[in-house]
Amino acid sequence: MECRSDLSRSELLQMLRDAAHALDRRSQRRLKDGIETLLDENRDLVGRAARAEAERDAILAAVGRQGAVYDADGRVVVAGPGEESRIARALSGTGDVSGGITIHYPDGGPVGPGDLPGNRALAGEELRSCRFVLLDDSGDATQVAVSATPIVTAGVISGAAVTWQETAGEEQKRPLAEETDTLLLGLFENLGDIVGIQLPDHTVLRYNRAGYEALGMTPEEVNGRKCYELIGRTGPCEVCATGRALAGRKREVVERFVPELDRYLECRASPILDERGEVAFIVEQLYDITDRKRTEDERRESEATARALLDAPDDVIVLLDMSGRVIDANEMATRRFGLSRENLIGMNISGLFPPDAAEVHAARLNRVAGSGSAERFEDAWEGRLYDVVFYPVRDACGAVTRIAAIARDVTERKQAEDALRRLTHDLNERVKELSALYAISRIIEQPGASLDEIFREAVMVLPSGWQYPEDAVARITVCEREFETEGFLETPWRQVSSIAVNGEMVGTVEICYLRETPEEDEGPFLRDERLLLDTVARRLGRTIERVEAAKSLQTSESQFREITQQSFDMIYTCYHDGGIAYISPAVMRILGYTPDELIGCKCRDYVAPSSISSWEEGRRKIARGEPVVGLEIEFCRKDGSVAFLELNELPIVRDRSVIGVHAVGRDITERKQNEQLRQQAFEQIERNIEQFAILGDHIRQPLQVILGMTELLEEGLAVERIQEQVDRINGYVRALDRGWIESRQVREFLRRHELA
Repeated sequence: MECRSDLSRSELLQMLRDAAHALDRRSQRRLKDGIETLLDENRDLVGRAARAEAERDAILAAVGRQGAVYDADGRVVVAGPGEESRIARALSGTGDVSGGITIHYPDGGPVGPGDLPGNRALAGEELRSCRFVLLDDSGDATQVAVSATPIVTAGVISGAAVTWQETAGEEQKRPLAEETDTLLLGLFENLGDIVGIQLPDHTVLRYNRAGYEALGMTPEEVNGRKCYELIGRTGPCEVCATGRALAGRKREVVERFVPELDRYLECRASPILDERGEVAFIVEQLYDITDRKRTEDERRESEATARALLDAPDDVIVLLDMSGRVIDANEMATRRFGLSRENLIGMNISGLFPPDAAEVHAARLNRVAGSGSAERFEDAWEGRLYDVVFYPVRDACGAVTRIAAIARDVTERKQAEDALRRLTHDLNERVKELSALYAISRIIEQPGASLDEIFREAVMVLPSGWQYPEDAVARITVCEREFETEGFLETPWRQVSSIAVNGEMVGTVEICYLRETPEEDEGPFLRDERLLLDTVARRLGRTIERVEAAKSLQTSESQFREITQQSFDMIYTCYHDGGIAYISPAVMRILGYTPDELIGCKCRDYVAPSSISSWEEGRRKIARGEPVVGLEIEFCRKDGSVAFLELNELPIVRDRSVIGVHAVGRDITERKQNEQLRQQAFEQIERNIEQFAILGDHIRQPLQVILGMTELLEEGLAVERIQEQVDRINGYVRALDRGWIESRQVREFLRRHELA
C-alpha cells in the first residue's frame, strides 16, 4: 500500500486494517479510536519534521518523535531540526550551544558521559521513555522523555537512534499516548501472521513475535541481517515482493513456495515513503497459504481423478436431473446398458427400462426429489439382484437439483448371505451342543458328587443342546432307576443311546420332542445331535466306572494303609525337596522316633558315619532311576545306639525326573549281631582246629622218642607196659586227628550254606 507522511486519517486506518485483518471488530474499533486521537495530538510533529533530511525523516516518520542518529563512533550523523539540534548536542555531549546546556536526572544529579542515552545505546542497552532535565545558563529547565535503540547490522552495533519528546504540558496526554503505544505494540506483536519492517536494502529492523517464532530465532539473531540470509540464501529471491514494491512504490503481493521452509507463502510488501516520495521502509507481511495451495492442488487432482474414481467401482452410477434425464454415467453403466457414454447421456430413464419398471423408478425419483431423503431398495433385473440407492444432490442453497442413482450387483453377496445364514444356524446349534456337553462335564467333575446327583443334574441340562429345547424332554435310566425332566413323555419323536459300563449295558439316555418338528437327518433330529447323545451316554458310562473304581481304590487304599500301619518293616516316602512325607509307625520300634518327629526331615541326617559311603552309592543309583535292593545301612537311634536296616528302594519319577524314593527298611540288627557271634564262634573253631594239629604234633614227637628208647631196652614187662601206653596215647592222637578232620568238614558245610 502506498503511504506518505501526510496520509489522511482514512488512508492510515485502511493501511492498518490491511495489516491487522485478523482482529475482531471490537479490537478494530478500539484501534481506530486510538489512532484518531494519536493523529490529532501529533499533527504539529509532522509539520516540524517536514524539512528534515531523508534519513531523519524516515526514522522520525517511523517513531513519531524528534531524534538523532549516531554512528558507531558516537558522532551525530542526523539531528532534529532547528532548536531541537541543541537538545541533540546536549544529549550526545558534543559541546555547548548558546552558552551551554547540561543534562541532569530528574532528581538533580548530573548525567556522566558514559550514561548519556546515545553512549548507552551504542553499548547495547535499549532505553524506553527515560526522563531527563536539560538546564541552560539562565537556569531554564527543559524536561524530555528519551528513548534510545542500538542499530544492529550483520550482528554488529553500527550506530544508535535516539528520540525524545518534550514533556512540558504533556503529562495529561501521557497516559493516552502510552495506551496508544501499548495498543499499537500489542497489535503488532500479537498479529497471527508474520509482519516485519525492513530497510530498502532488505535489512531487517524487526519482526513481530510470530516472525521470530516462525524462524526459530531470537531478535538478536535476526535484527540487522538481510531477510534472505535468514533462510540460508546469499541473495534476494528471484521473485521478491520487496523488490517489486521498491520498483513500483506500491504494495505488491507475491505467492511463492519457499523450499527452505517447505511452505507456500503469500508475501505482501507495503512501502513507507518519505516526503520526497522515496522508500524509507518496507512493511512485509507473510501469510502461510500452504493449506490453501495444497487444497487447490488436491482439488485439481480430484477433478483429474474424479472420472477414474467414478469408473473404478463395479457399481452402476448414473447422475440424473429432476426429470429423469441422464447427465453423466460411469463406465460400468455404459457396459450394463450396452450404450456409449455419449449415447447414454441425454436419455431419459423411461427409455432404459420396461414401462412398468420405468414407472416405478419415476415414482421413486419424485419421492426423493420431494422429500430430500435417500431411498434404498432391491431390484431384480435380467436375472440379477441389485441393491439400488437414489441419493439427492443439493446445490449451494440446499435445494435438490440432481439425483444420483447407484446400483450394486449383490447377487453373489445374497447367495453368500444365505449360505452364511445357514452356517450361522449350524454354528449356533454346535455352540448349544458344546455348551450342553460342557455343562454335563462340569457336573460330572464335581468333587464328591454322587451318581444320583450327577444324573439328576445332567438330565436337566440335556434339552438345552437340541435344536428345539423348548419342546424337548429328557430321561436317564440306570440300573432300573429313572431321572427325567419335568413333564417327560415318551413320544414318537424319540432319540435313545445306551449307557455301557465295562462293556455291559446298564441303562439309556433318551430325548423326546413333545410336538412334531421339521424333518432332519434322523427324523426330527440332526446328525450332530445323535453324536452329542452318544457322547453323553459314553461320558455317563465312564463316570459310573470312575465312581466304582474310586470306591474300589478307596477300599484298597484303606487296606493298604492298614497293612502299612501294622507292618513290622519301616515303610517311608521321601522327596528330594520336601524330605520325608510319610513313614510307618514301625519307625518307633526300630529307631525310637515317632512318625511326626521325622516328617519333613532328610533321611541322610540319621545315617551313621560308617554307612555314608554305601548310602551315597544308593543315592546315585536312585538318581539314575535304578532300584536299590538289599542295601544295608546303619541308622542312629534316638537313644544314641545303632540299628542295622536292610533297604529296598524304588525311585519316584515325574516328568522323566526322579523327585523322590519309596523305601522299605527291615530291621536286621539282631541278625547282624548273631552273625557277629557266629563269626566269633567259627573263628574260635579255627583256632581250636589249629591247636588240635599243634597238640597232635607236640604229643607224637615225645612218643616217638619214648618208643625209640624202648627198643634199646631188654624185652620185659616194663617195655610192654611202655609200648602199651604209647599205643594208647597214639590212639588218643588219632582220635584228635579224626576230630580235626570232622571239624573242618563241619566248617566247610557251614560256609557252603552261608552259616559261617
